Amino acid sequence: MSIDAADHHVAPAPHASASGADHGATPSDAAANADVGNGTASHPTDRGDVPSAATPLTLTRDEARLLAVAAQGLDRRPRGRATRARLLATIRHLGCVQLDTISVVSRSHETVLWSRLGPYDPADLAALHYPDGHLIEYWAHAAALVPVELFPCFRRMMAFYADRDGWAVANRDVLDRVLARVRDGGPVASRDFERPDGVAAGPWDWYGAKPDRRALDALWTAGELMVLKRDGFQRTYELTERVLPGALDGDPPPLAEQHRTFTRRALAALGVATPRWAADYFRTGSRPHLPPAAAAATLAALADAGEAVPATVDGLAEPAWVAPGMLGRLADLRAGRGRPTLTTLLSPFDNLIWTRARTEALFGFEYRLESYTPAPKRRYGYYTLPILHRGRLVGRLDPSYDRKSRFLTVRALHLEPGVRPTAALAAAVAWALSDLATFLGAAEVGVLLSDPEPFAPLVQSALGETLSSPARGASDTPLAER
Repeated sequence: MSIDAADHHVAPAPHASASGADHGATPSDAAANADVGNGTASHPTDRGDVPSAATPLTLTRDEARLLAVAAQGLDRRPRGRATRARLLATIRHLGCVQLDTISVVSRSHETVLWSRLGPYDPADLAALHYPDGHLIEYWAHAAALVPVELFPCFRRMMAFYADRDGWAVANRDVLDRVLARVRDGGPVASRDFERPDGVAAGPWDWYGAKPDRRALDALWTAGELMVLKRDGFQRTYELTERVLPGALDGDPPPLAEQHRTFTRRALAALGVATPRWAADYFRTGSRPHLPPAAAAATLAALADAGEAVPATVDGLAEPAWVAPGMLGRLADLRAGRGRPTLTTLLSPFDNLIWTRARTEALFGFEYRLESYTPAPKRRYGYYTLPILHRGRLVGRLDPSYDRKSRFLTVRALHLEPGVRPTAALAAAVAWALSDLATFLGAAEVGVLLSDPEPFAPLVQSALGETLSSPARGASDTPLAER
């Protein structure tokens, strides 16, 4: 049985909901969930003008970019509210959602889901991990939330790190002590361990002064522990055998099957992929679960089986492949239909832009996270959010959110060179900010500065209309364009 089959290798944890992903989903929810990210919800593909999966394609860069946006579910908002079932369907399509400790407005993984689905209850997202058991955490793209059914694909990397983590090998007594603590006393967090007397953490000590904290991370990386849940973003660990009984029995899936799973998932989520882009989609910090050479060979094999479409993209030296599910959207675009309508903001760690070279190649957009850059040397701001407008990255803004006063501030907003600061664009950006404010629970939004200067007043004026609208958050079209 394939790892990617609908009936998974790994059963949900004992605490998982017996109803699977439904959570009271209606038939309309199920229909929407089936189409998350594939661009088919409003554009059926059973037409004669759809390109054949057997015919190699030649794409303009504009077509490749728009397919990439649609594949990520960032072309338009799905109808209806963002239910727990829809959150899960979106994560399953994306394959993983990266986690990060920085929380300027909201946590990165929360922002990624908001960008696609609109305002939702973050408690529903947390519940998909615990107690429902439909998600796990692992090094999927750095630390990330991952559908539980992908656990077998990470076992080979778990074994790799178990053998090669020098600190863990040299400190096996510490790991055994921590394992015994969990086995005898149940789930634990780093805060449950005392810091050794006379030991102080240095400014760059990632794990602090507790060897037990480093042991927890090593045991999780090696697959002996799992992250059961998070409390205030702090991990609580439990034995893998208790969270996923039987998940460590037997051998990992064959390497070729693992490569096929990662390649299929990456291609579906990317829409258009080169071997390097597919390889970068699933990785630890720097080590890919799918090496580029394996990605190239697997994409070629999938093409032979009709599961990938070879393509050349204008301006790209590398060969590319297109997900077959995007052929209907390509036909629509070539017929002048189905262009993106959504304006939204992206986390710096959003799946659409996390491969910076791909972002520059498809969007002509250079992005660098400046959180670790000294303030005087920053060009755009501490934690800038790219602005995605109708399939183009048109600028970025530097936000901050005061939770006590419920005030969302845009300290600076920069448009890309050549982007005109029109009233229509201002209304679209204002709508996105208003939608983010709804998600955060913000009562007010203020835009301080912009480049070019006249754009900030335009956005602020549009915000006054958008924030007071009874339709706030109900559409992906700003008031000025309805």
